[in-house]
Amino acid sequence: MSAFSSDLQTLLPDMTRFARVLTRNEDDAHDLVQDCVERALRKQTLFQAGTSLKSWLFTLMRNIFISQKRRCALDKRYVATLDDDHHRVQRAGQLNHIFLNETLRALGNLSSSERVAIVALGINEGCQQDLARQTREPVGTVKSRLCRGRAHLRNLLDMDSTAMAAA
Repeated sequence: MSAFSSDLQTLLPDMTRFARVLTRNEDDAHDLVQDCVERALRKQTLFQAGTSLKSWLFTLMRNIFISQKRRCALDKRYVATLDDDHHRVQRAGQLNHIFLNETLRALGNLSSSERVAIVALGINEGCQQDLARQTREPVGTVKSRLCRGRAHLRNLLDMDSTAMAAA
């Protein structure tokens, strides 16, 4: 065993006391001492012979403790931003709920071919060519049904072109 390792072993009780002061928790103190010993053994080439090993180890421990606290604070801020994003989502207002119910009622008043075109292309964002293949009709027919369905829906909802531009 090297002189560095034996000196390090003799300072373990002092390191444990200092870790308890920093962490105020027995388990965290033991973890901090372990982290410090690990780093000291990896970085022992940086220790200058003739200087105080105890001071070097305490400085190392304090720096590890500060880094862990900063990392923990950064993690908390990150989680807080995620929570803020989650709370920023606003539920639909009463007006939107009423408009949705009126739209669904108006959709029920359309012809079945117009309703299929609006639901498949407008709501489900389907492809006109796919709908034409499914219904075995020309693409032009599907387009005209969509156009007529939208026009009928606007009439049923009493929406003119200026109201559509504002929405």
